[in-house]
Amino acid sequence: MNHREFQSREVRFGLGRQQQGPWRKIWLGTVAVFLSCCLGALVLEGLFRLLPVNNGLRGLSVDEQNPVFRFTPHRESVYSRGWNFSIVNHLRTNNYGFINDHDYDPALATPLLAVIGDSFVEAVMVPFPQTGVARLADAVGTAGRVYGFGTSGSSLSQYLAYARYVRDTFHPAALTVVIVGNDFDESLRKYKNEPGLHYFAESPGGTLTLTRLDRPVPWWRDLLGSSSLGMYLYVNLEIREVWKRFAYRPGQSVLSRPRFVGNTAAEATPERVADSDRVIEAFLRQLPEMAGLPVSRIALVVDAPRPELYDEHALTAVSDSYFVIMRTHLINQARAAGFEVLDMQPALIADYRERHLTFEFPDDNHWNGIGHEVFAEVVRGSKLYRDTFGSRQPRLESGYWQ
Repeated sequence: MNHREFQSREVRFGLGRQQQGPWRKIWLGTVAVFLSCCLGALVLEGLFRLLPVNNGLRGLSVDEQNPVFRFTPHRESVYSRGWNFSIVNHLRTNNYGFINDHDYDPALATPLLAVIGDSFVEAVMVPFPQTGVARLADAVGTAGRVYGFGTSGSSLSQYLAYARYVRDTFHPAALTVVIVGNDFDESLRKYKNEPGLHYFAESPGGTLTLTRLDRPVPWWRDLLGSSSLGMYLYVNLEIREVWKRFAYRPGQSVLSRPRFVGNTAAEATPERVADSDRVIEAFLRQLPEMAGLPVSRIALVVDAPRPELYDEHALTAVSDSYFVIMRTHLINQARAAGFEVLDMQPALIADYRERHLTFEFPDDNHWNGIGHEVFAEVVRGSKLYRDTFGSRQPRLESGYWQ
């Protein structure tokens, strides 16, 4: 090799090193950032494993073999709410996959009162002994049984599916259905379409038909559930819902976001009310057959607008809200059809005037332990309860239930 060739190779080698230099730095920087993120995630994972992160109850798939939503049986879990764990509760699912400290036994001969509802009956926020179902079961004692069947997101249409499931599996002597503000329009696929639940689908002729939306178990569920950091982001922070908090319609002011009364938008458009009236008619017509019980063995418990009922003027101000209109329609139609209707509003107002204690959580409108207590007392004062388990005097005076 002569001197000129040597210099040429040296120049090429030097240029190669100069050209590789920037890319090498970028690659090393990327690796360093990645490793730092991994280390940070591991540290956060360890930290959140020490905190009461909501670790979920693991719902089962909903399909032909399992037609109603239930959780994985015999699972213990922690429920917590929000970034700051404002509510923390320890839960247990029983042998049938419902939140209850006790197993269900369909073979027992004692009379069974089935309580059907949504998240108010599911009651993940309240220690089980404080729930209405547990209070009623304690009051009944060995004279009978009280089983709860509820899941978050349910509506009147889903209550029909639960009534059929309870009829075929447990053969109840009586049925109580808890009805809240968002149970009406959300029974229609037109307004809600969440997998795992039953809805009314409208045929071209206008007939409402009960339909099930199947729900397979997501492939990523158990993977996410194994990470406390992942569950904190997904459940406690609800990152999948963040966009809704900032979303607005074109031309809509941030200050003009929908007003809510009774866990649902307060606006009562003619179309929404008419659709909901059709849901009420279909629900009341189908419920006795689905439950396998006469109307006289079914009671409907109707929640009230809270926190508005703590102030007479506030309660009057929401008299034209969607929930107040629909609960009035339901109560009137149900009583005309022969159902026993337990309107919680008089009971809640009387209890608040006596004890000055609220019935929901500071940052959540579900019943707290006091709300569940009043619910149980309302049911204990009903004719249905007396006919099923014999006469039992509730804590509250009889005028409370009118």
